[in-house]
Amino acid sequence: MKRLLLTAVLSALMIAEVHAESFTISDIRVNGLQRVSAGSVFGALPLNVGEQADDGRLVDATRSLFKTGFFQDIQLGRDGNVLVINVVERPSVASIEIEGNKAISTEDLMKGLKQSGLAEGE
Repeated sequence: MKRLLLTAVLSALMIAEVHAESFTISDIRVNGLQRVSAGSVFGALPLNVGEQADDGRLVDATRSLFKTGFFQDIQLGRDGNVLVINVVERPSVASIEIEGNKAISTEDLMKGLKQSGLAEGE
């Protein structure tokens, strides 16, 4: 709950700095993608080209992108009528190696890690 509140407050501060008034989005540009596809970003984004962007909708957009779990930082900016989204992806885990386990099988440990949000490639 605290994390969601902090995200909303920080998002509002970033947006207030750049977006004093609403504008019609002529294009959307996403910077910083490395492993996450642009399609994943646009699929989670509640804004589209041609729509009006105001502070409330931009806060909602930031919140929606954070909820994907792919990003550790998201900043929205504006270049004319172009919505610019700068992201920093969360680091991914290349591989998980478990050694010395005797009481619990490796398969069960891997399932537990995955349920906790830690898995290869995530």
